[in-house]
Amino acid sequence: MKYHIANNLYTEAIDEKKVRKLILKLRLKRPVKNLFVVTMPLYDVGIMEIYDCNELLQPFYRKKKQRLEILGISSTREGAKAVVASILEDAYDTLGTPDIRKFFNIGGAG
Repeated sequence: MKYHIANNLYTEAIDEKKVRKLILKLRLKRPVKNLFVVTMPLYDVGIMEIYDCNELLQPFYRKKKQRLEILGISSTREGAKAVVASILEDAYDTLGTPDIRKFFNIGGAG
């Protein structure tokens, strides 16, 4: 599975220098302790999903051919939930709808 990290990546309680290091580890598919990622859903069911980034290193995900859109990161699951809420709020404020694909300019946006 290939990762695409959003240009306007949302974060929760992580400083900018650490964010860059975490993004590098994500791209290199290295294990990272206490990192949760907010993504577009893998199967187009729902609006967003939250994963412990180490879960994505499992063979089931590594063998997938699709690209995973990473929209936000956090050091806790609760923080990841706050990131989801921030993304939804910003999408509503900007577009008037919860169209996350359009908000992040991801292919297939209506």
